[in-house]
Amino acid sequence: MNRWKKILSLTLAAAMVLSLAACGGKKDAEEPGSSGGEGKSEETEKVTLNILFNDTDENVEAEMDYVMEHLPEKLPNVEAKLEMVPGDAQTYETKVRTMISAGGEGLDVWWERGGSWAAPILESGSALPLDEYLEASGYKDKVIPSAIFTAEDGHIYSVPFNDNSYEIILYNKKIFADHNLEVPKTVSELKEIIKVLADTDIVPISVGAKDGWCAAMMLEGFAYSLDPMITEKIVKGEGKFSDEPYRTGAEIMKELLDMGAFSKNVALTGIDEALPLFETGKAAMMANGSWAVAAGAEKMGEDFGYFYYPVVNDADLDKYGKNVAGGINKYSGMMAYAGTEHPAEAAALCEAVAELRCQYVYEEKGNPYIVYKPEVMGWKYDSEFAEPVARLAEDMQNFEYVYGLVQDVMPTAAASAGIMQATSKFMTNTPDYTIEDYLADMDKAALEE
Repeated sequence: MNRWKKILSLTLAAAMVLSLAACGGKKDAEEPGSSGGEGKSEETEKVTLNILFNDTDENVEAEMDYVMEHLPEKLPNVEAKLEMVPGDAQTYETKVRTMISAGGEGLDVWWERGGSWAAPILESGSALPLDEYLEASGYKDKVIPSAIFTAEDGHIYSVPFNDNSYEIILYNKKIFADHNLEVPKTVSELKEIIKVLADTDIVPISVGAKDGWCAAMMLEGFAYSLDPMITEKIVKGEGKFSDEPYRTGAEIMKELLDMGAFSKNVALTGIDEALPLFETGKAAMMANGSWAVAAGAEKMGEDFGYFYYPVVNDADLDKYGKNVAGGINKYSGMMAYAGTEHPAEAAALCEAVAELRCQYVYEEKGNPYIVYKPEVMGWKYDSEFAEPVARLAEDMQNFEYVYGLVQDVMPTAAASAGIMQATSKFMTNTPDYTIEDYLADMDKAALEE
């Protein structure tokens, strides 16, 4: 992986230089807010810009349908051409990097997953600095402070629109009531629930372990109880997965596996199977994130609920729900190619896509976990937010410590892939892959370049 990253970074850098040379330094001559391109009239001529986006499901498709429908209202002088790329994260990110390596033809603006995925792009200088354009548009007054990510060089490279996301556990209130169960706030209480449900036809906890990240989030949720800064320490090279917080989390996960807390062959169950299992009442709980709250409340009504990861030590009950992994993935959102012939319009397009996506999920889908301030934007939701949705939006204001999800904040894409692969393997619960083996693989993955 070291060799791949070095080759990619050098290739991207070379492509960047060639692309800028081909542009003749045109972008340097333009000021923020200019029309882009000599001799063009902002009022009479349109520029064509290409947007690349990852088509992951019908929700994303609906969001982008709304964005494309309303873009002409915000940017009448831009003709945007959208390409929706199907496939998983690796497939999509590979396409972005391939297009950049080829000189950026057909690429002006794209959605970037952020985190370690963005590292090679930023290192090669392939992303357009957006801060001057955003400053001119009053962007910082429109968004919450955590939406503004400044790179080490002092520039802003992305306009995020992803929801504020936090790892939580969803639960079916009816199943809990039918079995006289209460929301667990400690791990010991969670184990008692598992014991009750393990004797029924109901799966205690649904988790998409095949995809890795769902189970990795569970591990992180338990580790946070002991040290909420442990993931950040690992990212900075100041801690290890084999340290006490994650070690204890792995021990808890192993115990839950042995208790029958998950579905049969859980390591072969992906998120696309785990979610319906919960939504149809075949599972009492699900390890997921806050992004599932609005849809869950809509589909399950009063049966839907959520809770935070139980604390490991009963003595720490006062810390329940205070420290939660999540927030916004660093450098995620809309990025513009540094070699675009129309940087001002590309920057404006990044912002317009982000605004429209957030407006859609707020006004049309009733999702308040957005990075924009609805009251500043003048957005209104015609109905009342579902109780779980409103409660989480209020809870967000009281979190004491938040740091990105473990699968998103690893230093490199290889590290992220490594921890997800190791976690999927651990969830097979086989004797020949011990907790020690798992933690050793996690520590090794964290160092992957």
